[in-house]
Amino acid sequence: MKTVLLFSCLSSCIWAEAVTLDPIDIRDSGIEPGTVVLSKDEAWRTDSVTLQERLENDTSFAVTTDNKGEPALSFRGLGFRATEYMEDGIPLYRSSNGFIDSKLTMTDTELQVHNGSGTSPLGVSAMGGVVEIVSKNPTKQFESRAESSLSNNDEYFHTYAGSKGDNLYIQADVRYYHRSEYSLSDDYTPTLLQPKGKRINSDKIQKTMTLKSGFFIDDTLHFAGKMSSTRARYGMPPNIYTDLDVPVWDAYSRIDPKNLDSFYLYGDYDNDDLTLSLRAYYDDYEDIFKIYDAPDYLSSWPEVTYHDHRLGTVFKGILSKEKHTGTFIFQAEENRHFRSGGELADAKYKATTFKASLLHLWEPSISWQLEGGLSYTLIQSKKAADASAMEPPENKHTFDAQVKITYAEDENTFYGSIAKKSRMPSMSEMFTFFPWLNANPGLKPEQSIQYDAGYRYSPDEKTSVDLSLYYYDIKDLILYRDRGYINREKAEHYGAQIQMNTSYFDRNKIRFSYAYTHTKDSTGETLEYIPLHQLRIEDTIRIDQSLTAYISYRYTGSRYSPNSATYTDEQLKLRAYHLVDAQITYQLSDSADCRIGIKNLLDESYEWRYGYPAEGRSYYVRLEWKLE
Repeated sequence: MKTVLLFSCLSSCIWAEAVTLDPIDIRDSGIEPGTVVLSKDEAWRTDSVTLQERLENDTSFAVTTDNKGEPALSFRGLGFRATEYMEDGIPLYRSSNGFIDSKLTMTDTELQVHNGSGTSPLGVSAMGGVVEIVSKNPTKQFESRAESSLSNNDEYFHTYAGSKGDNLYIQADVRYYHRSEYSLSDDYTPTLLQPKGKRINSDKIQKTMTLKSGFFIDDTLHFAGKMSSTRARYGMPPNIYTDLDVPVWDAYSRIDPKNLDSFYLYGDYDNDDLTLSLRAYYDDYEDIFKIYDAPDYLSSWPEVTYHDHRLGTVFKGILSKEKHTGTFIFQAEENRHFRSGGELADAKYKATTFKASLLHLWEPSISWQLEGGLSYTLIQSKKAADASAMEPPENKHTFDAQVKITYAEDENTFYGSIAKKSRMPSMSEMFTFFPWLNANPGLKPEQSIQYDAGYRYSPDEKTSVDLSLYYYDIKDLILYRDRGYINREKAEHYGAQIQMNTSYFDRNKIRFSYAYTHTKDSTGETLEYIPLHQLRIEDTIRIDQSLTAYISYRYTGSRYSPNSATYTDEQLKLRAYHLVDAQITYQLSDSADCRIGIKNLLDESYEWRYGYPAEGRSYYVRLEWKLE
């Protein structure tokens, strides 16, 4: 009822003055069916600072956890390791457990979420689809932007400067994020470990600097280089139901520091029917995992250091002739992981991955399109001396294939696809970091037969409705059970999603999205952290030329979570929750905006994981300035 009243009051108050919003031409946007675009404006509208926060705005994703207990994301219930993340043709760095650090600050880029029905820039798309981070190069002699967000929980600052000459460009970004501790809901019920007020050990600081430069030899040839450096340290809040007398071994922990340095090289050649691209990348990662013996976080056990190196390259060639486009892709990557400290023997892991793909697109007419792809992946484990001193496993390899057919005419677009896809086990799933966990070097790749069907209706340039249905038949599902990872015989995922965007009403931009996700394995268990229902409704209302209001409602259904207070396989049900956010934007000038907003307006008390309460109500002020 509170939600209905809020929407009713806000909608009625804006009828006093009508200002027409600029329509978005959905049909000419170039967005393929099965793809959702999360714009920079959406990040600012929702005050979403990190990649994690931005993707949570899409009902395809659900919040889950990695094996250290940090928040992660699951696409359609497929687990956080199943989705491929890319930035300008380069796969993002993954730690030895297959984790993409989705807490990276990212407010000034466009995100494209592909549901996996079509092929990807690396071949047959990943089981959990692809998230592409699309950055832009400077287009003017000098351009600059700055943004800041201040709330009762945290502070975020970002500055950008770029310049483009005749054949040369350069750009730089600096980001800073700080949080002392976040506030819990006033409705939170305290425990012996966690009182009301501020969340214990929830502080965080993160600094990122990025520099990129490139040049054009002529209209067909482009080279560029990029480096980024991130420095972070943060606490990992404890499970509020932790037994104070006999806590689990990592109940009180911090990561201090976490450092990631990345170096990217780009080469592109584009001449008529032939396009060639080369990407090379190197990442140097280190974190220190500190475990404390009490919730005062004063006395720690011997710390454990994790040090990773990743070196890789991606070559792509595209040849177009009349109605046919063929693509060849080759990727080679080496990952090294070294663990030391903790009064344990040092452990080294090394694996090399090779992937080759052939893709083909045929457009027999203006209405029909057929695409297909084949991918072969080989993983060679060179070193695997873990806590149990086990030998490297045999090589693992997979063949994947995908076919998609699309028909488009006037305002209607239909597509259907079938694919055989695989996910290789990560290093930490096959081998252990600690001797009390069970290694499983013989873990099989997870395999899936995936069926997708979709429909897009675009009656005019203002409105678009997307419907998608899917069924995934999974074999050798990888799960954490009995202090180690195992292959469960099979699982099934099926669901439906509907999304609508419209600016049909002159003063409103309305967005509606709903997702139904069913997941069960061969034992009848519902997979962890996946809500059966998710719903999101948003409205952006132009009050006058300078003033805009935004309000959103989100419903997340009940989920199941393991008992992380005891590290047992017991599955506990988390209740559903409702979130309402609101924001007012005032355009100070052509180059400056001010936004004031409230997150979790109703101060909902809920847990994103068993024993882990989320933030309560928060207030923020956001300023944006640009000089171009």
